[in-house]
Amino acid sequence: MMKKTFFFFVSMLVAMFCSAPALAGFECSDMGDWLDAPCRHLAQTYREGDNEIFLSGFAWHLPMTYTKEKRAQLNEAAYGFGMGRSFEEANGDTRSVFLMAFLDSHKCVQWNLGYTWSTYWGARDSLQLGLGYAAMIVQRPDIANGVPIPAALPLLTFRYQNASLVTTFIPTIGGGVNNGSVLYVFGRYTLK
Repeated sequence: MMKKTFFFFVSMLVAMFCSAPALAGFECSDMGDWLDAPCRHLAQTYREGDNEIFLSGFAWHLPMTYTKEKRAQLNEAAYGFGMGRSFEEANGDTRSVFLMAFLDSHKCVQWNLGYTWSTYWGARDSLQLGLGYAAMIVQRPDIANGVPIPAALPLLTFRYQNASLVTTFIPTIGGGVNNGSVLYVFGRYTLK
Protein backbone atom coordinates (compact mmCIF):
# COMPACT_ATOMS: atom_id res chain seq x y z
CA MET A 1 0.00 0.00 0.00
CA MET A 2 2.82 2.43 0.88
CA LYS A 3 4.57 1.90 -2.46
CA LYS A 4 1.35 2.56 -4.39
CA THR A 5 0.68 5.72 -2.39
CA PHE A 6 4.27 6.90 -2.85
CA PHE A 7 4.07 6.43 -6.61
CA PHE A 8 0.67 8.19 -6.69
CA PHE A 9 2.05 11.29 -4.98
CA VAL A 10 5.24 11.31 -7.03
CA SER A 11 3.11 11.06 -10.17
CA MET A 12 1.01 14.00 -8.96
CA LEU A 13 4.16 16.04 -8.35
CA VAL A 14 5.52 15.27 -11.82
CA ALA A 15 2.15 16.10 -13.37
CA MET A 16 1.90 19.35 -11.42
CA PHE A 17 5.28 20.70 -12.51
CA CYS A 18 5.88 19.12 -15.90
CA SER A 19 2.57 19.01 -17.71
CA ALA A 20 1.52 22.65 -18.07
CA PRO A 21 1.31 22.42 -21.89
CA ALA A 22 -0.86 19.31 -21.65
CA LEU A 23 -3.23 21.05 -19.23
CA ALA A 24 -3.48 24.23 -21.30
CA GLY A 25 -6.51 22.86 -23.19
CA PHE A 26 -8.40 22.00 -20.00
CA GLU A 27 -11.36 24.30 -19.39
CA CYS A 28 -12.93 24.87 -15.97
CA SER A 29 -16.34 25.35 -17.58
CA ASP A 30 -16.27 21.59 -18.22
CA MET A 31 -16.52 21.08 -14.44
CA GLY A 32 -20.03 22.51 -13.99
CA ASP A 33 -21.25 25.78 -12.48
CA TRP A 34 -20.55 25.04 -8.83
CA LEU A 35 -16.94 23.97 -9.48
CA ASP A 36 -16.13 26.64 -12.07
CA ALA A 37 -14.79 29.34 -9.68
CA PRO A 38 -12.67 26.98 -7.50
CA CYS A 39 -11.32 25.35 -10.65
CA ARG A 40 -10.34 28.74 -12.12
CA HIS A 41 -8.49 29.65 -8.90
CA LEU A 42 -6.56 26.37 -8.95
CA ALA A 43 -5.77 26.68 -12.67
CA GLN A 44 -4.58 30.30 -12.31
CA THR A 45 -2.43 29.40 -9.29
CA TYR A 46 -0.81 26.58 -11.20
CA ARG A 47 -0.42 28.34 -14.56
CA GLU A 48 0.60 31.83 -13.40
CA GLY A 49 2.12 31.13 -9.99
CA ASP A 50 5.73 31.11 -8.88
CA ASN A 51 7.51 27.95 -7.78
CA GLU A 52 8.01 27.56 -4.06
CA ILE A 53 9.68 25.12 -1.72
CA PHE A 54 8.40 23.89 1.63
CA LEU A 55 10.71 22.84 4.46
CA SER A 56 9.10 20.95 7.29
CA GLY A 57 10.10 21.49 10.74
CA PHE A 58 8.49 20.95 14.06
CA ALA A 59 5.44 19.26 15.62
CA TRP A 60 4.67 20.22 19.22
CA HIS A 61 2.35 17.80 21.00
CA LEU A 62 0.44 19.93 23.53
CA PRO A 63 1.28 18.76 27.08
CA MET A 64 -2.30 19.13 28.32
CA THR A 65 -3.55 16.49 25.84
CA TYR A 66 -0.75 13.89 26.11
CA THR A 67 0.75 12.05 29.03
CA LYS A 68 4.43 12.72 29.74
CA GLU A 69 5.27 9.11 28.82
CA LYS A 70 3.47 9.33 25.47
CA ARG A 71 5.10 12.66 24.56
CA ALA A 72 8.51 11.07 25.20
CA GLN A 73 7.71 8.44 22.52
CA LEU A 74 6.51 10.89 19.87
CA ASN A 75 8.57 12.53 17.14
CA GLU A 76 8.66 16.32 17.21
CA ALA A 77 11.32 16.66 14.50
CA ALA A 78 8.87 16.59 11.58
CA TYR A 79 11.57 16.90 8.92
CA GLY A 80 10.40 16.98 5.34
CA PHE A 81 10.27 18.75 2.01
CA GLY A 82 7.72 19.88 -0.52
CA MET A 83 7.16 21.88 -3.66
CA GLY A 84 4.34 24.07 -4.85
CA ARG A 85 3.11 26.91 -7.01
CA SER A 86 2.07 30.17 -5.37
CA PHE A 87 -0.01 33.03 -6.81
CA GLU A 88 -0.22 36.43 -5.10
CA GLU A 89 -3.24 38.56 -5.93
CA ALA A 90 -3.05 42.37 -6.26
CA ASN A 91 -4.38 42.80 -2.68
CA GLY A 92 -1.67 40.48 -1.27
CA ASP A 93 -3.90 37.46 -0.67
CA THR A 94 -1.93 34.38 -1.66
CA ARG A 95 -2.96 30.89 -2.72
CA SER A 96 -0.81 27.83 -3.37
CA VAL A 97 -1.01 24.30 -4.67
CA PHE A 98 1.53 21.95 -3.11
CA LEU A 99 2.83 18.46 -2.46
CA MET A 100 4.74 17.88 0.77
CA ALA A 101 6.09 14.88 2.68
CA PHE A 102 7.42 14.86 6.25
CA LEU A 103 7.96 12.57 9.23
CA ASP A 104 4.83 12.32 11.37
CA SER A 105 4.60 11.77 15.13
CA HIS A 106 5.59 8.10 14.71
CA LYS A 107 8.49 8.80 12.29
CA CYS A 108 6.47 7.52 9.33
CA VAL A 109 6.20 9.54 6.12
CA GLN A 110 3.05 11.65 5.84
CA TRP A 111 2.07 12.90 2.37
CA ASN A 112 0.00 16.05 1.80
CA LEU A 113 -1.35 17.19 -1.56
CA GLY A 114 -3.38 20.37 -1.35
CA TYR A 115 -4.32 24.00 -1.68
CA THR A 116 -3.78 26.95 0.68
CA TRP A 117 -5.23 30.44 0.82
CA SER A 118 -4.11 33.25 3.14
CA THR A 119 -4.85 36.94 3.56
CA TYR A 120 -2.18 39.27 4.98
CA TRP A 121 -1.95 42.51 6.95
CA GLY A 122 0.87 45.01 6.83
CA ALA A 123 3.10 46.42 4.12
CA ARG A 124 4.38 43.86 1.62
CA ASP A 125 8.03 44.91 2.14
CA SER A 126 7.86 44.37 5.91
CA LEU A 127 6.89 41.54 8.26
CA GLN A 128 3.27 40.52 7.58
CA LEU A 129 0.77 38.50 9.59
CA GLY A 130 -1.50 36.19 7.63
CA LEU A 131 -4.53 34.01 8.36
CA GLY A 132 -5.91 31.34 6.07
CA TYR A 133 -6.60 27.67 5.55
CA ALA A 134 -5.26 24.53 3.90
CA ALA A 135 -7.51 22.01 2.16
CA MET A 136 -5.68 18.81 1.29
CA ILE A 137 -5.52 15.08 0.81
CA VAL A 138 -3.45 13.45 3.57
CA GLN A 139 -1.94 9.98 3.64
CA ARG A 140 -0.30 8.38 6.66
CA PRO A 141 -0.18 4.71 7.66
CA ASP A 142 -1.90 5.07 11.05
CA ILE A 143 -5.04 6.80 9.77
CA ALA A 144 -7.72 5.07 7.65
CA ASN A 145 -5.39 2.09 7.03
CA GLY A 146 -3.13 4.32 4.92
CA VAL A 147 -5.90 5.36 2.50
CA PRO A 148 -5.59 9.07 1.55
CA ILE A 149 -8.28 11.19 3.26
CA PRO A 150 -9.39 14.84 2.94
CA ALA A 151 -8.48 17.36 5.64
CA ALA A 152 -8.82 21.09 6.28
CA LEU A 153 -6.74 23.08 8.77
CA PRO A 154 -6.33 26.74 9.78
CA LEU A 155 -3.07 28.57 8.95
CA LEU A 156 -1.25 31.36 10.79
CA THR A 157 1.62 32.81 8.74
CA PHE A 158 4.44 35.26 9.35
CA ARG A 159 5.74 36.42 5.96
CA TYR A 160 8.75 38.56 5.14
CA GLN A 161 9.28 39.15 1.43
CA ASN A 162 9.59 35.64 -0.13
CA ALA A 163 10.02 33.68 3.13
CA SER A 164 7.15 32.49 5.34
CA LEU A 165 6.90 30.70 8.65
CA VAL A 166 3.58 28.83 8.76
CA THR A 167 1.82 27.30 11.76
CA THR A 168 -1.28 25.13 11.90
CA PHE A 169 -3.18 23.42 14.69
CA ILE A 170 -4.20 19.78 14.30
CA PRO A 171 -7.06 19.17 16.76
CA THR A 172 -7.80 16.09 18.82
CA ILE A 173 -9.67 13.55 16.71
CA GLY A 174 -11.64 10.85 18.45
CA GLY A 175 -11.26 12.50 21.85
CA GLY A 176 -9.35 11.33 24.86
CA VAL A 177 -5.78 11.63 26.01
CA ASN A 178 -2.85 10.95 23.63
CA ASN A 179 -5.01 11.51 20.56
CA GLY A 180 -4.15 14.78 18.88
CA SER A 181 -3.76 18.49 19.52
CA VAL A 182 -0.52 19.20 17.70
CA LEU A 183 0.97 22.56 16.73
CA TYR A 184 2.81 22.02 13.42
CA VAL A 185 5.34 24.53 12.02
CA PHE A 186 6.95 24.63 8.57
CA GLY A 187 8.62 27.13 6.26
CA ARG A 188 7.92 28.22 2.68
CA TYR A 189 10.09 30.12 0.25
CA THR A 190 8.76 31.55 -3.02
CA LEU A 191 11.23 31.47 -5.90
CA LYS A 192 10.75 34.76 -7.75
